[in-house]
Amino acid sequence: MPSTSHLPYGTWPSPITAEAVADASGSTAWPSGAGEENWWCASDPATATVRLLRNAPGHEQPVPVLAPGISVRNRSLGYGGKPYWVRPAAPGADSHLLVFTDHRDQRLHRAEVPRIGTASETAFPATAPLTPADPPGRETCWADPVPSPDGTEVWCVRETTRAATGPDDADPAARTTRDIVAVPLSGAAADDPEALRVVARSHHFLSGHRPSPDGRRLAWIGWDHPHMPWDSSELMVAELRDGVAGEAVRLCGGSHDGTEVSVSQAEWADPDTLYAMADPDGWWNLHRVDLAADRPEALKIANVLPLEEDCAGAVWRVGPAWFTVSPYGVVFAHGNGPQKLSRWSPEDGSLSELAPGWSRFQGDLWSDGERVLVRSADPALGSALLSVPLAPGAGPALRVRPESEDPLAAWQPLPERRTVHDAQGRPVHYVLHRPSHPTATAPDGELPPLLVQVHGGPTSTCGLTADLEYSFFTSRGFVVADVDYGGSTGYGRAYRDRLRGGWGVVDVDDCVTVARALAAEGLADPDRTAVRGGSAGGWTTLACLAHTDAFCAGTVYYPISDPASWRAEQTHDFESRYVDTLVGVLPEDRARFEKISPAAHADRITAPLVMLQGADDFICRPDQATRIVDHLAERGVWHRFLLFEGEGHGFRKADSVRRSLLAEVALYREALGAHIAPDVPAVTDTL
Repeated sequence: MPSTSHLPYGTWPSPITAEAVADASGSTAWPSGAGEENWWCASDPATATVRLLRNAPGHEQPVPVLAPGISVRNRSLGYGGKPYWVRPAAPGADSHLLVFTDHRDQRLHRAEVPRIGTASETAFPATAPLTPADPPGRETCWADPVPSPDGTEVWCVRETTRAATGPDDADPAARTTRDIVAVPLSGAAADDPEALRVVARSHHFLSGHRPSPDGRRLAWIGWDHPHMPWDSSELMVAELRDGVAGEAVRLCGGSHDGTEVSVSQAEWADPDTLYAMADPDGWWNLHRVDLAADRPEALKIANVLPLEEDCAGAVWRVGPAWFTVSPYGVVFAHGNGPQKLSRWSPEDGSLSELAPGWSRFQGDLWSDGERVLVRSADPALGSALLSVPLAPGAGPALRVRPESEDPLAAWQPLPERRTVHDAQGRPVHYVLHRPSHPTATAPDGELPPLLVQVHGGPTSTCGLTADLEYSFFTSRGFVVADVDYGGSTGYGRAYRDRLRGGWGVVDVDDCVTVARALAAEGLADPDRTAVRGGSAGGWTTLACLAHTDAFCAGTVYYPISDPASWRAEQTHDFESRYVDTLVGVLPEDRARFEKISPAAHADRITAPLVMLQGADDFICRPDQATRIVDHLAERGVWHRFLLFEGEGHGFRKADSVRRSLLAEVALYREALGAHIAPDVPAVTDTL
């Protein structure tokens, strides 16, 4: 066994390189199935595309479904929606029918995909468009294709944005419309827009459209500005006649009688019964909605399983799924922080855990009624796509891909979920990643440098699983604290609502609370504590540097720096009124905007800083970053600014991820000493 080395924290040698982190920075999403086959989307950092992959029992090695260059994603809501649907091959047939969105043109396409195991499976299928090309001055996105009741169409959320005609027409909310639209599978609409049919419209935003099992009704979720869907959204239903919805009726949710209710998802149990995840009691819980047989009206709405736990999450994309209705009961993930995947029986009310040992489940679950595919994670087990049989006694949850040995596992810590309390006694949740190395230790009495990680959203949440980017630092002797500050999801509405009107204050205070608690516990060096985050996390990072003295450095990814100019025409439609609830309404609350704005107080930022920004970011535009960078340059504050061409909101290219990490190391060498991470190559200012 190698001998133990006594080296200062922050200087431990590690095989987790910036290149290794960059190569592994892709993610999986949107699992689905076609018979025994497993399908999913996987982002590829080498090509900055999203590949559609599949495998099957006996053919575990994933293979791409479509030719290289096709990126299976869309820009709906700015963050994308479910980008494909697959209809399994009929008995005796050789091919599945695939409908997908190609990011290059945002159109819907179809392909006949041979089943795995057939002679022609190795050839990439030909594709054909289903929707028309956009005329000049218009962009259309299609999301969450679901089959029509008669199987001849797919119904999608169509998002259409026309180009601005001038400075008075810049607000994207005024230029964007959404409808639920029928697209014929025949391809008739590819060259003829008149072949499309609007099925339903109600709100400015739409998601989760689902026809009833008998094809008589359509249910969906909608919301309007200035609400965000986790604040107030409505479950709608309408009768279908000749493939068109009649008058839409609100069943539950929305802002009424001085209260707000959010509905995250709804699914049919039978033609007259819906299940919905809604939070009238402060938690996203499972509700049963009984409808009148002869009209779209709710006869009874009941919370069938009252839990002081969230059983769903926030709608950031079109078509998320946290639960499914099966012949064996309703399957969903639940828990505050750590989660369980469970099956609830409507017959006796029992709750059965389906995937023991796993503690996190993503909100894009898929099921065919007999099994569930779900992205799962756990500190001890890592991350995996699980196939979970639903029939009682059918067997355990299985990894879709066999587990392989991770050669870097010895350098990765087991994260710990923890809670501290702020000065008012309120809980603040976070995940701790301790320094971890198989052979290196620090001298007695030394404290490690701390990186406080701030997630985006801000209505998001941190995960309890190993993260190779964090391990890049922990394996060198840093400690990382991933903070679920007030406003994060997964802990009920009251915790979520703490940030409303308090953005730039609550999130900052919670990050400082965690940093000081770790210092008081002797787990981190208060004089070597830095903060890092992207998007809304970049905002909080800047606010921490401008309004507190708790941090010696900051790493900022594609941030918001001035909330007064991050609204309406300055961002995308989905979040264009978000600051109305996070901060306030202009011009009445201008003083509050100016008080919390890092851009308005950039002169208070004296700690060294790295700014990392995508040149094509339309959510947090580059000027939000450059107004901070320009101010630092004028005052001679140490900083580095990297503007990545071809990158948007979130970096997809491996080289962008690599260069960002190297820039961050350069920052910590400036803030903590030139001895930091000596095994990481020194870089020039341009990296």
